[in-house]
Amino acid sequence: MVTTSAGEEPGTEAGTAYPLRRTPTQDRANRQVERILDAACAEVVERGYDAASTSSIARRAEIAVGSVYRYFPDKRTLVQAIERRNQHRYTEAVRERLAMVANWREAVDVTLDTFREMHSTDPGFRAVVLSGLGDPDLETAPGEFDDQHAGEFAELLALRFGAQDSREFRMTVTLAIAMGEALAHLADRLPADDAEYVLGQGRPALHRLLEPHLPGSPPEHQLP
Repeated sequence: MVTTSAGEEPGTEAGTAYPLRRTPTQDRANRQVERILDAACAEVVERGYDAASTSSIARRAEIAVGSVYRYFPDKRTLVQAIERRNQHRYTEAVRERLAMVANWREAVDVTLDTFREMHSTDPGFRAVVLSGLGDPDLETAPGEFDDQHAGEFAELLALRFGAQDSREFRMTVTLAIAMGEALAHLADRLPADDAEYVLGQGRPALHRLLEPHLPGSPPEHQLP
């Protein structure tokens, strides 16, 4: 979490996955925050980030613009909050699905497939998708979202599948996450047959990238 206003820490009591100027202390306030974020997602989807404004977001959420500023000092912070909510939802979905996987290659595929599913079915996720709308200034720190997920995935590969943890291994996982995200974006822009082709070529490339760091991993072409 980061501080969004001098002397104020965003509240964790409400269980939010994003920074807030003021901590909502009641369910009604929590619902209002979620309504603001949903309205902001819809504005970005329909009008784009540059055209969206706090006043138009407030109108869409059917609240006074002062209620937006109560929790978010500006549009940039609001979009950061959407990114963090996206990251939280994605992480939770991946964590739940990875509990069922039997091998590390399946774990890679599940991570990629979950990203593609959310990217294709959730307009807010697609519009504000982990990478700051292509603007690194929307992230508090460079690589904030990809690095967080890469760290969690590296720990999973080490704990579940015996990967040897090291700086090189973590950098390789970060590279694989970035490549997987780019692969998902490309597949979603293509017709179905072309998407299947690039995914069929891309998945083994991700596996081969990670393979040297996993014990007893035969080359993919030798797998039964």
